[in-house]
Amino acid sequence: MKKFLIPISLFLLYSCAPVSPNQEYDKRISDLEIRLAKIEEKQEEVEEKLEEINKRIDLLTEEIGKLKVAKIQEEKVEEKPKEIMEEKIEVEPIVEDVKIEYEDALNLYRLKKLFEARDAFTKFIKNHKPNPYTDNAYFWLGKIYYELGNSETARRIFNTLIKKCENGELPDCNKLPDTYVMLVKISLDEGDIEEANEYMSILESKFPKSEATKRALKLFEEYKEQQ
Repeated sequence: MKKFLIPISLFLLYSCAPVSPNQEYDKRISDLEIRLAKIEEKQEEVEEKLEEINKRIDLLTEEIGKLKVAKIQEEKVEEKPKEIMEEKIEVEPIVEDVKIEYEDALNLYRLKKLFEARDAFTKFIKNHKPNPYTDNAYFWLGKIYYELGNSETARRIFNTLIKKCENGELPDCNKLPDTYVMLVKISLDEGDIEEANEYMSILESKFPKSEATKRALKLFEEYKEQQ
C-alpha cells in the first residue's frame, strides 16, 4: 500500500491562515458588547447609590428645617417673660412646625415620591392633634393609596375624613368636596354606578356650585364615553 505524505510546508500554510475580515468584525463586536454590558452594570450601581444619596439629602434637609424652626421658637420664647409665654402657649399653640411638616410631606407627593409621602402624612396624622392641616393630610394620604393601586385603603381613609368632618372633630374640612370626587372616581373605576351616583348627589346638594362638583360630573361623562 502506498503512503501519501502531506508536505510540511503545506500544513504550515493552512495552520497559519489569516483570520477573515468577518471573523475579525465579529470578535470586535463581541468585545464591544461585553464592554457595554459592564458599563451598563456600573451605571445601574451608580444610579442606586445616587438614589440612596438623594434620600439622605431629603432627610437631612428635613432635619435642618426642623432645627431652624426650633431655634427661632426658642429665641422668641427667651424674649418674653415666663408668665406671658405660658399664657400664650395655653391659649394659642405654636403651629409653624406643624405647617412645615405638612408642606414637607406635600412636596414629597408633588415629586411623586409616593411611598415617602405616604409615610410622612401617616406620621403627621399620628403625631399631631387635629389642626387646620389635618383634613388635607387625610385627603392626600387617601389619594396616594389610590395612586399606588390600593383603592380599598383609599376608600377607608376618605370615609374616615368624612366621618370626622360630620362629627365636628376637625377644625377645617376644606378638602371635603375633593374627597367626594375621589369616592366618585373609585366607584366608577369599579363600575359601581349606584354608589357613584350617591356620592354625586351629596356633592350636588352640599356643594352645588363648586369646582369639585363640576369635576365629578366630567368623570361621569368620561365614563359614559368609554362604555
